[in-house]
Amino acid sequence: MLKYIIIGLITLELVLLSGFFRSPANATIRDSEIFTWDYASISNSQVVCKKVKFHPINRRLPESSDMEPVNINSQVVNDSYCADLTKPV
Repeated sequence: MLKYIIIGLITLELVLLSGFFRSPANATIRDSEIFTWDYASISNSQVVCKKVKFHPINRRLPESSDMEPVNINSQVVNDSYCADLTKPV
């Protein structure tokens, strides 16, 4: 019984020590998503629910700019995603 307690304590010590000396995982930023009512296309007057994703990209901008570069993608989704938003007329 004492042997199992000692093995358990040694295992716990190794786990805790490895946690202190390992480097943390690189955190990643998830793409921002919003849902909005928008026109299906430029020449179309039909209003649809769209999911718009903003993905940051690594590109240099002028130093005077206070904005960050992003890629913007949108796709038509089910109207239930925009159910709590006011639909434009």
